[in-house]
Amino acid sequence: MACAETVIDPLLVAAIDFGTTFSGYAFAFKGDYQEDPLKISGYTWTLGSTAGLSLKTPTCVLFDHNGEFHSFGAEAEEKYTTLAENEAHENWYFFRRFKMQLYRNHEIPRDLTIEDDKGKHLPALTVISACINYLRGHLMQQIIKKTYLLRRLRLRGFLQYQPYGGIPNSQLMLALEPEAASIYCKHLPVERLAAGANSALGAFSPGTKYLILDAGGGTVDITVQEVQTDGTIKQLYMANGGDWGGTKVDQAFEEYLMELAGPETVYKFRDEDKAGHLDLCREIEIKKRQIKPDQTSKVTFKVPITLSEIFEREKGTDFRESLASSKKVRWVGDKLRVDPDVARGFFDNACQHIIQHLNGIFDEAKVRGTNTILMVGGFSESPMLRDAVEKGFPGKTIIIPQESGLAVLKGAVQYGYEPRIISTRICKFTYGVKVTRNFKKGDPESKKFVVDGTFKCNDCFSKHVEIGQAVDINEAFEEQVYGTLYADQTAMGVSIYTSTEKDPRYTDDPSCRYLGELTVNMSDTRGGKTERYQCSLHLVGRK
Repeated sequence: MACAETVIDPLLVAAIDFGTTFSGYAFAFKGDYQEDPLKISGYTWTLGSTAGLSLKTPTCVLFDHNGEFHSFGAEAEEKYTTLAENEAHENWYFFRRFKMQLYRNHEIPRDLTIEDDKGKHLPALTVISACINYLRGHLMQQIIKKTYLLRRLRLRGFLQYQPYGGIPNSQLMLALEPEAASIYCKHLPVERLAAGANSALGAFSPGTKYLILDAGGGTVDITVQEVQTDGTIKQLYMANGGDWGGTKVDQAFEEYLMELAGPETVYKFRDEDKAGHLDLCREIEIKKRQIKPDQTSKVTFKVPITLSEIFEREKGTDFRESLASSKKVRWVGDKLRVDPDVARGFFDNACQHIIQHLNGIFDEAKVRGTNTILMVGGFSESPMLRDAVEKGFPGKTIIIPQESGLAVLKGAVQYGYEPRIISTRICKFTYGVKVTRNFKKGDPESKKFVVDGTFKCNDCFSKHVEIGQAVDINEAFEEQVYGTLYADQTAMGVSIYTSTEKDPRYTDDPSCRYLGELTVNMSDTRGGKTERYQCSLHLVGRK
């Protein structure tokens, strides 16, 4: 998820990318952006005890024994590791890659709780708010440092609220990740594209269709767009995807480790050596970007020695000796050395799902003629995924920007300055309002009631917009006329619902979800007059 924080005609736009495995932020001042849309600043995080720097930090958050926020990112990892080493972590709450718990909940109630590293729960709203507030507060500190002397007057309006407070709705925009990535790549010169450079400019010329494959850590989002003659972008295919991101590779490795050492050993390793397990997770993250489809040498994973010690304790035999008969894997010291075909197999599940889904999309009539695939997101940095897409679609042009993992984050900043660049979107749901109409044959008897001698049917879905419909930004949909139910009404509630079906009949159908309600004030109807009002829905875009 990426959000751009703005004000009307903003002096500054900042974006927060709250990802499954990594999160970060970026920002650009208006003057810098007008000079160069690629002049976007970020923060370089240290990756804990591991070597290296990055513009993103692990999506981990730590709360103390009172449920109070303590730290975020690599700092949270390091503190929790220290606590675990001293056996003082039991009453703390450590959340890592918890966004996938939200993904599995199609309906997300406000009282939803999520599970931490030890199976303890906190409210999802508490955890997510703490993460966003931390990133926003860290961002504001960097802006203040960067602008303290030169630009402090320029930011006076922007910094009028507390740096660790919430983001006001008037200054918040949500950017769809594939769209943000598309906007970023649209600004890139040819030399900044890692593949498909010769055709990059043609890929974004008016009339050209292209598919965006946003492969992140947890999920893969896919959409198809077309560049219009005025340079704006029209969405042709509604963004969708699945949980086939880079964490699927992590799961495959862990399943393989369980085959070698047994589930009991791996579970005890997780519980007894938190620091070692965290180091192993970091090791896998690095290897995902290094394993190649043409690799001939064995792949070495550094695995904490405690795993073999626990194995010997549980099984009564040496871990290295248990693997002696295998030609595919060896245990040497604290290293697991596996054949390249075994390591490549860790990617099979994720890559096969992605290719299969892409095939289905390319078969859609509205997508035909799309010959370019734009790959972004952290998982797109994997040579294995790139190879799978290239082999799966040899007739397509594959474009991968050099900063594919930052395309969404930086594109969200650009979107904050150019929100009207997206001209058309595909509706993800059917939208309508809850109404009462005359009772018809086939309507459920449970919805039947009488008003002034006439049988009425309650909870009816009055459709305004259909799922899959192409809608221009700021377009008003067809108006519907509704009337009051009772003669003495002075107000009417207009309940808005969504549905995943094209033609839902009732608002309590399984496909329907309550979205919100508006109140329409009526004139005096006590004289028996029936008041009517016109209702239309708009797809709102920020000017």
